[in-house]
Amino acid sequence: MAEIIMIKKQKRIHCSDEKFLEAVFSSKTYEEIAEKTGQKVASTIARYNRTKKVLAERDIEIPQIKKASYPKDNNNLDNMIEIVKKLKEHHKGV
Repeated sequence: MAEIIMIKKQKRIHCSDEKFLEAVFSSKTYEEIAEKTGQKVASTIARYNRTKKVLAERDIEIPQIKKASYPKDNNNLDNMIEIVKKLKEHHKGV
């Protein structure tokens, strides 16, 4: 019997320049922009860099955007450290 392989096509999210720039001016992180535009963070970063470069050639600056820091707090980091320790102990016994 022939094997059927299904490939899930990526659905691209199209966002107008106006909507993208509004998101840039009202956000502090790439993650916030991505959330407002519906795009992936990687696509958002790439588009931001292209847009910034093109506008800089015309002496137009856009706000500086930061990548969100992760983990956001030490409690989250402490929790991740504990999880890693538990997993290492578990896998030693296997």
